[in-house]
Amino acid sequence: MKATRATHLALVAVLGGTGSLTTACRDIAQPAAPAPAVRATVTTIGVDIDPDGYRVSVDDGSERAIGTNATVTIADIPAGDHAVRLEGAAANCTVDGSNPRAVTVVAAGTADVAFTVACIALTGSAAFASVSAGYFYSCAVNTDGVAYCWGSNAYGQLGDGSTIDRRTPAVVAGGLTFTLVSPGVGTTCGLTTGRRAYCWGDGYGPTPVAVAGGISFVAITVGKQHVCGLTAEGGGYCWGDNWLGALGTGDAASSPTPAPVAGGLTFTSLSAGWYYTCGVTTGGAAYCWGVDGALGFSATEVCDWDEPTQGPLKCSRRPAAVEGGPSLALIGTGEGFTCGLTPDGAAYCWGSYPESGSVNPVPVPGGLTFAGFGVAAQRGCGVATGGGAQCWGWIPVAPYQGEFSARPTAVPGGLSFAAVSVGWYHTCGVTPNGTAYCWGANANGELGNGSQTSSIIPVKVTGQP
Repeated sequence: MKATRATHLALVAVLGGTGSLTTACRDIAQPAAPAPAVRATVTTIGVDIDPDGYRVSVDDGSERAIGTNATVTIADIPAGDHAVRLEGAAANCTVDGSNPRAVTVVAAGTADVAFTVACIALTGSAAFASVSAGYFYSCAVNTDGVAYCWGSNAYGQLGDGSTIDRRTPAVVAGGLTFTLVSPGVGTTCGLTTGRRAYCWGDGYGPTPVAVAGGISFVAITVGKQHVCGLTAEGGGYCWGDNWLGALGTGDAASSPTPAPVAGGLTFTSLSAGWYYTCGVTTGGAAYCWGVDGALGFSATEVCDWDEPTQGPLKCSRRPAAVEGGPSLALIGTGEGFTCGLTPDGAAYCWGSYPESGSVNPVPVPGGLTFAGFGVAAQRGCGVATGGGAQCWGWIPVAPYQGEFSARPTAVPGGLSFAAVSVGWYHTCGVTPNGTAYCWGANANGELGNGSQTSSIIPVKVTGQP
């Protein structure tokens, strides 16, 4: 007897009186094959989360309700390619990545799809006190001291507990209250209202970690693989990688905890850049240390580079005075490009970037005065008298494309800013009423407006009035 798909053959031995073996057949029901299905998982992060949850829909017309942090299975989905959409996210929430998501359902199989939803404070409660641009990402602190970050998150530098890029602001985990946050190159650090330093991202993990040492800081700045802090007494401390002298301790030893900058100088301003650091003392003198190229003087010590094709590089492992410049009130560092602001608002720049061409400070042409400014990569931007933003140096004109302008050029859009911050390929600013805008490249969502579309005109960061 041949078994069918729904049965199998059971042989039962029966011992007869003659000792012969006989058999009997019995049909036994076989479990039905599992139906094709889609299994959806949702993770929601942030604040002001709508407790009603969402709905998951499949393009065959099937749908199911799902909680804010839950998993549901939708059965009886025809085998083949399908689009799965998460619906019902509130206005202050953004579904990360593509929505709908493409999945392939195989016969008797289950296709998994995962959504992450990031929610920020509801409109009216997210006015920003400051906004800062880093290396393909941005961070801000609102008037309640809540820190947000968005953009590239490969090292966990957004601080939301994940390594997923965010196109809208994500709340920094831990429930800390910050006065400022400084994004760098994969590492982010901030100061709490208690003047404690916390860092996250490269070298720390995806959530804030208290910096060891117990030192209280009033300012913090993050560069390439190093961090520096300023105490209320004007003491400079740096920690991180020191192979090119960026810590300014006088030797090549790296330090995981804050180490005092050599020389006993008293600073009013510090800025950490690409393997170097600069500061302004209480007397207005500028000092720099680290890799040569934008120090404001010619370094003499040879430091090895880890890429032999680059050849040996010179550096200064201790602070040395910038030569030939005026007294400064502020200083900003980039990548081979440094600028300073005098007490009366005049800008000076120096560095090895080819078009700037000066080891020592030279005035930025145009005669403008600035209330504040920022520097990164080979670009400076400042808030001119009247509040308009002006930028000079390497100016992006399209995603990852730009041109050099020694003379400041006005940022289009006609907005007035209270402060600006410069990232590598983008810039951010906050208006006098606490509204944050960003402009430039946006491949990683660093503009914070929910898209990946670049813009040379400032766009408003999502979640604000």
